[in-house]
Amino acid sequence: MTEKQIEKIKLSIKKQRAALSAEKRLYGGFDDSVGRRYHISDLYLRIGDYKGAIIYKKWFDKNFPNDIGSPILSMNWAIAFFELDKLPDATIYTIDTAFQTIYRHELLLDREVKPIDMYGQGLDYLEYTQSMIKHCSKIVTKPYLDWLRTFVETDEYKVLINRFIALNKLLQDETDNKQRIALLDHIRELERTNKNRNHDQ
Repeated sequence: MTEKQIEKIKLSIKKQRAALSAEKRLYGGFDDSVGRRYHISDLYLRIGDYKGAIIYKKWFDKNFPNDIGSPILSMNWAIAFFELDKLPDATIYTIDTAFQTIYRHELLLDREVKPIDMYGQGLDYLEYTQSMIKHCSKIVTKPYLDWLRTFVETDEYKVLINRFIALNKLLQDETDNKQRIALLDHIRELERTNKNRNHDQ
């Protein structure tokens, strides 16, 4: 990437952050139906500004505390933390990426992937994830991929991911409403447990 291209992206970050700030001043909150808050993290990653990405994450978390996020957003945080040598946080957001799209890591590692018969992430979601890999490849770094190749084989990764898949497989076939609610609660608790691990380290 040339210096001119980098400066253009920096200007885009500045303009989009200013647009979000102006929106809050005008309306007392954010609508952001165009998804600027997600795209900004992409821009930081594209120019390799990992420190800027994490500073932006702190602003994002403060201003969008109830935002459910996105697979791309979680992946961006994971890469930024990894490149800043903050491995505990990198592992948390790597696992969170898998929770949001179970196929992402295998596709990034160029492995054969088959759809899993589970709630919310069947064949359609696999096809969607495949369509996003080219975009992800522009952001992901080789050091992160080298680390990811090893990390996905660890118990730290496998135990949580296998539990997540098992719960979603049960949810896929469950028809009793109370049981479905209980399974959803278990899934949310698994996600919270992962996110809260950084408080215990």
